[in-house]
Amino acid sequence: MLILILEIVMWTSFLMVFLFYFGYFWVLYLFHKRAQKKVKSLAFFYPTVSLIVPTFNEEKIISKKIQNIAELDYPNDKMEVIFVDGHSTDQTTNIIRREVEKYKKSARLISQDRREGYTRAIIDGFSESKGEIIILTDAASYHHLDAIKHLVKHFSNPQIGAVTGKEIILGNNKKIGEELEQSYRFFYDFMRKAETEIDSTPDSKGEILALRRDIFNALAIRLKASPNASFDSCVPYEAKLMGYRTVYDETAKYYEYAPSSFRDRNKQQVRRGTFLVGALLMYRNMIMNRKYGRFGLIILPAHFVMECLLPWLFLLGAGCLLILTLLDPIKTLPFWMIFFVGAIVSKRSRNFLLSFIQSQWALIVAIFRLVSHKGHLYIDTITSTRK
Repeated sequence: MLILILEIVMWTSFLMVFLFYFGYFWVLYLFHKRAQKKVKSLAFFYPTVSLIVPTFNEEKIISKKIQNIAELDYPNDKMEVIFVDGHSTDQTTNIIRREVEKYKKSARLISQDRREGYTRAIIDGFSESKGEIIILTDAASYHHLDAIKHLVKHFSNPQIGAVTGKEIILGNNKKIGEELEQSYRFFYDFMRKAETEIDSTPDSKGEILALRRDIFNALAIRLKASPNASFDSCVPYEAKLMGYRTVYDETAKYYEYAPSSFRDRNKQQVRRGTFLVGALLMYRNMIMNRKYGRFGLIILPAHFVMECLLPWLFLLGAGCLLILTLLDPIKTLPFWMIFFVGAIVSKRSRNFLLSFIQSQWALIVAIFRLVSHKGHLYIDTITSTRK
């Protein structure tokens, strides 16, 4: 009897996970296919922008970041750069002061007297900014030369409140962490693009994110009451509350090194999951709320299921699989045959399977972290991405 129950639970759990993802991606594909017929190109325009760069112990890469900013194709008189340093203990601030003098960009440095985390850093930067559009970036990410132009062109549409872009992975993609990230990116980028075509993507990247000042101001006030939430993860929700859309533009590109090891990538995935789930739960009243259109009725419910429910269902199935394999291996033979066939068909399919399993585990860890954590959720540096 126990064997039968384990077998039913195992297959039911895995099947439900598969069917949900398959169904959601089929919905995304249909909207994407329909939207392709209505694609319109947007003309560039040049509002004033403030580029905010949080730093903490980035002496190895900050010169490269400053050079990247200096080479960006955007009018110098329309752009200001604000570095906000979280009390670095290395030479980061000295390098910033020395390097920015070489270039014509308007740049200045804000030095915090103690480390207060990512969200506090960008809020401090915003308080000193003057641009119509605020752009967030990261010290370890490097924008394509025309990235800012592609970000801000969307703001000619008054319905657009925030814009995020596409990551291009640097490196030779021969290390396991880089391979898994490459596999993950293919489906992740498609999802954000299709969600933009449905209504609005709920996932924005702090490495490349542009938003209107009024959204920034409203979110800064909200996060004073919830200091552990990640600012960039909350932007799409706050934008929607204010009647705006958040869009993903694959032509706005940035480059970043992926974690090279499995361990580092798991650390990165847990961090991502923590902020994504944290933002979703913070704005949970928007889920299934008709007021927010397809964003509230389709996209948010899907993300709630994928990020908060399916990982536990997957864990339940994996637990039953392990016990059943130990008790009666013959019963699990069909599953392992399907799994290994999928793993050996191609390198891409193998990496996708590993990436999916890792992402489910990372979401479970992230939920535990959110429930048990007290104090600030600092964004720890992943050394292998600093090259």
